[in-house]
Amino acid sequence: MNEANRERLEMLLKGHEQMLEEKRLRPEGVIRQNDEFREQFNRAARSVIVPVLEEIKDVMVGKVESASIFHRSTAAGLKVKLDRWEDFDRSLFFYCDDATRVVKVTYEGIGFGFLANKIPLAQLTKELVEEETMRFLRRLFGQEQLRRPAASAPATPAPNGPRRPVSPSLGYELVRV
Repeated sequence: MNEANRERLEMLLKGHEQMLEEKRLRPEGVIRQNDEFREQFNRAARSVIVPVLEEIKDVMVGKVESASIFHRSTAAGLKVKLDRWEDFDRSLFFYCDDATRVVKVTYEGIGFGFLANKIPLAQLTKELVEEETMRFLRRLFGQEQLRRPAASAPATPAPNGPRRPVSPSLGYELVRV
């Protein structure tokens, strides 16, 4: 690490230590910024986001390996695992970004990170949540179709005899999958 970056990091850590000390000494004095916006998001999540996701999850149960809903103070979403052979799941997040005062819609998971949309909280409706969820699911199931194993077709002999290898020296042929 070069010296300039080391100095910047040390300054950041020093500020962090001071903040922790201040919180420890006066916990009542620490004011959370945009607490009102977080509360508004929490109400919207309970009344708009979670009911729509719950309905969609209920349709998916039994047809995918797992589907679950989560809700915290700054995020709500749907987590899906398509089959037991995958060791990872993918998630749709409705995230409360209190710094910019918008709701960010993101897709998370292995090879699946994507910021889909930024929505003002006042414009968050059940129809919009359902539309964003369906976009996520189309992308999720679309990627699954791309990974579909090739169906084994019955071997029919070619009219001119068996197929010859592309390169006789290698002894195998190229097959388009």
